[in-house]
Amino acid sequence: MLFNIYERHCIVVEGGFVEKKQILSKSLSRLNLFAANTGYGNNKVGYRLMQKAVGANETITLKHDDLDQNYHVFVQSWAPQKEINSLIAQIKAMSSKAILFADFVNPVMAEKFRQRSISFVDCAGNLSIKNKQQNWYVKGKKSPHLRNTRVRGRAFNSAGLKLIFALFNQPRFLHASYREISNKVNIALGSVGPVIDDLYASGYILDDGERRLVNKKRLFERWVDGYLEKLRPRQMLACYTCENKNWWKKADPAKFRGLWGGEVIVARPTPFMMPESISLYFSSAVKQKAFADYYGLIDDDEGEICVYKSFWSPAYDGENNIDGISPMIIYADIVDAINPGSWDVAKTFYGEAVGHLLQD
Repeated sequence: MLFNIYERHCIVVEGGFVEKKQILSKSLSRLNLFAANTGYGNNKVGYRLMQKAVGANETITLKHDDLDQNYHVFVQSWAPQKEINSLIAQIKAMSSKAILFADFVNPVMAEKFRQRSISFVDCAGNLSIKNKQQNWYVKGKKSPHLRNTRVRGRAFNSAGLKLIFALFNQPRFLHASYREISNKVNIALGSVGPVIDDLYASGYILDDGERRLVNKKRLFERWVDGYLEKLRPRQMLACYTCENKNWWKKADPAKFRGLWGGEVIVARPTPFMMPESISLYFSSAVKQKAFADYYGLIDDDEGEICVYKSFWSPAYDGENNIDGISPMIIYADIVDAINPGSWDVAKTFYGEAVGHLLQD
């Protein structure tokens, strides 16, 4: 056999649910094939995955004749969508010389790994191993298809919906570290990886040398559904009614650090349009209560005026806001409005204000 894979191992694994055994087996197979073709292997002896405890981790030993080098193994699934500088830092922080085993390393990643002296092998046969005895480098082989046992749907839970919103409005987060995303978007650090993995596996993130969102229209449609069904209801602060149906025409939520939702934003410049439901967004429950008291709003759980806690921050709420609020929020509010004519308004607004966000 050219390689052995042991049933029990505690090899360092980062993220994802593509089985590490697949990555280990396929990558070592590719490495052995390359070694044999370059005169470093034969039918009996090649590189083997050797189990050897080193603290909490284990090592992989790459052997050929009198060549004996020990590498800590760092297994990375869904590698192309990871923030590469963070990945490099993790590998370099390991206690001994490390080698990355990945599902796929694209050409841009390969160049960066090579420049930073990171040894790697992937399931497609791309690899880089440079030492006193070897100087191997292969890049440009296409991504393989590995069986994925990952559970879908992480991207459309509350944390995922917040992150998708941030990515639409601030695409730079596609290149940020998970910790920065967690801090800026205000979601748990442990939620970031599964959401990114899900977006990548579902075809909404592409990394062909330039990481970006794709299939944006479909992603946006799913975001609107998820936002209205899952995220927005969790942000509700209060519901009200008002005897004066024209109260909103003179009200100013900005004085209370609040924002109008989509219904009023599209109604104000539209003659004779009367919103039958009204959404508002506040960052503070105290401020929204002061606003309600000032304008004589009456508590009513079934009321047509609904106030939500804004989940976004200036760090990622977008640069194309209308009256301080993202077109994505405005569109979702319009779609959910009671007025049957809202759909026609939504279609027009979609073309005028949302469409530019959805260009692949």
